[in-house]
Amino acid sequence: MGVAMAARERRAEGAPRERADEPGDDPRDHAAAGRPPASDAPPTERLGPRRERVVRRLVLALSALALGGFAYARFATFHNRTFDLAFYTRMAWGTSQLDLWDPFLETSVLGLHVSPVLVPLGALGHLFGTVPVLVFAQGAAFAGAAAALGRLGERRLGRAGWWLGALALLLHPNVAHVATYEVHPGSLAVWPLAAALERLDAGDRRGLLLACLGVLACREDLALVLLLVAPLAAWRGLGRRFALGLGLGALAWLLLFALVLHPRFAPAEGSFHLHFGPWGDTPGEALRTWLSEPGRVLAHLAQPRKASYLPRVLAPLALLPLLGGRWLLPAAPILAINLLSVFPTTPNLDSHYLTPALPVLVAALLVGLGDALRRWPRLRRPAFALLALALPAGFVLAGPSPFAAAYRPDARTDASEAIVEAIRALDAEAGAPHALQAPDPLLAHLAERPRIHRAPPPDRNADLVVLDVGHRDRYAHQETLLRTSEEPGVRAWQARTGWGVVAQRGPWLLLARGHEDRAPPDPAPREEGAQRLTGCLSITHATETARGLRLHLHAHGPCPADLALRLGEGRRPRRVDLLFGGRVSPAKLRAGERVVSEHPFDAQLPTAPGSLRVGALRSSGARPAHGDPTSVPVPLARAGGRSAP
Repeated sequence: MGVAMAARERRAEGAPRERADEPGDDPRDHAAAGRPPASDAPPTERLGPRRERVVRRLVLALSALALGGFAYARFATFHNRTFDLAFYTRMAWGTSQLDLWDPFLETSVLGLHVSPVLVPLGALGHLFGTVPVLVFAQGAAFAGAAAALGRLGERRLGRAGWWLGALALLLHPNVAHVATYEVHPGSLAVWPLAAALERLDAGDRRGLLLACLGVLACREDLALVLLLVAPLAAWRGLGRRFALGLGLGALAWLLLFALVLHPRFAPAEGSFHLHFGPWGDTPGEALRTWLSEPGRVLAHLAQPRKASYLPRVLAPLALLPLLGGRWLLPAAPILAINLLSVFPTTPNLDSHYLTPALPVLVAALLVGLGDALRRWPRLRRPAFALLALALPAGFVLAGPSPFAAAYRPDARTDASEAIVEAIRALDAEAGAPHALQAPDPLLAHLAERPRIHRAPPPDRNADLVVLDVGHRDRYAHQETLLRTSEEPGVRAWQARTGWGVVAQRGPWLLLARGHEDRAPPDPAPREEGAQRLTGCLSITHATETARGLRLHLHAHGPCPADLALRLGEGRRPRRVDLLFGGRVSPAKLRAGERVVSEHPFDAQLPTAPGSLRVGALRSSGARPAHGDPTSVPVPLARAGGRSAP
């Protein structure tokens, strides 16, 4: 009894507790704990404590640098195509200068997410660039979470447990995907969340409270997780009053957002509709649906990707978090939301919606495995061997390759850099950043401006618009191009009066308000031999160039925006091209203009006399008008001045 009382006094004074999983140097102690003698211990345990601490710190530092470095490489090469990176970059940049307006959703950020952690990161971003600060801060957050879980693992499983706790998090394939692809406050929260679980296990009230405040500083909805940390605190003996206060504090923060901020500043259509729209328009309606229609819920959960979700999440951890029992409780809100959501990416293993649950799953693994090995110490070797296989296997099979093309520059990188530089040059010329609409892959590079929006539709009344015309390369020279879902929107923008293309690189088309397109003028027009293609356009002849073919045209007025040309041999040539390479809309033509349209040819041009034929068509595939010819023979001037008869 005296020994028990002394142990309780030491715990009350904060003294380290004696653990059966930390045997002394006596080989009999190792055997009793189910561990090998020192000579047979794992390599990390044969290191001296000081050297092992150095190795641990080096591994954590390299992990933070690797995750942040790969994320930055992906960003710098324009292979990062997620909207979230731009969304939180703009939020960090804006809130750091007290600009609470979010231009993407056109409302206050207080109605979207409450993430105070972005304020200091955005302030640093003014010195080093917002995106670099965010991606390396996120890498550091994963390394910090690994360190906290390592401490928990060491307390439960000895020195080898540190490596298990740290690597179980870092090698989970979700981390490799999320940390190198995007930035999200929920990912930044893994560090304070892991610290909260470690301090909970250590019985440290103050440390637990500070860590929970860190969690709430990242995302207000993670208060749901802390609501279920509170009963664990009571169960761990931290006091019912403390646990109640912790739970009520988390609930108050959540209700402040849900009942005050969100209703007042919510956008017209937010993330709730995207995730739970079929269940109801409000959280209350969705909850009523889940309770009143269990058959519908079961049918939803029985879908293959939903039914396999939890096994896929737990497989890289060898399903051992299930040993943790009640320690899994804080992960329940995250996993339940992901299962009930109808958003297509939530059941993905590489989704950031899963990331905040990982510290909980790893902590449950460490606690559950530690408790199991106290009862059955002989299982230590098989358990560690199983994890030694599962962790790297999951990383290799489901994680991204560090040598993937997504981190290396390519032609798309060069084109994107050119467009971004063109936008910045226009900003410098105007003396202020323009209001801009652009596709997601470019947004993060341009997010540090008062007004920025995603690419149209809808039209946000911006000054600059970048359109993705990559479909034109995919369907080049095919009639299908005219009927793709993307082409009508691009044609409509190019046909607008008062707008013009100021740059075209790769898949990007940059249009600016106040510019007007003009087709290239004909340097050597002919008056004779004009043949009518349609009411607005005639052709006189064609010339061979180093790149292919140049058509000499005579405009009689504006043409339909969807007008295109047939080129090639035969009465109905199969090749279909946009006029002027798609850079100038036919609707911008003026009566009397003499213009040329360039058409590169990879294959040899038609050589037989009169074999080159040109015709006009609309997006329907038909001639512009009933009386228009399907095609006409066009004289071709060969290189060197020779003309085909």
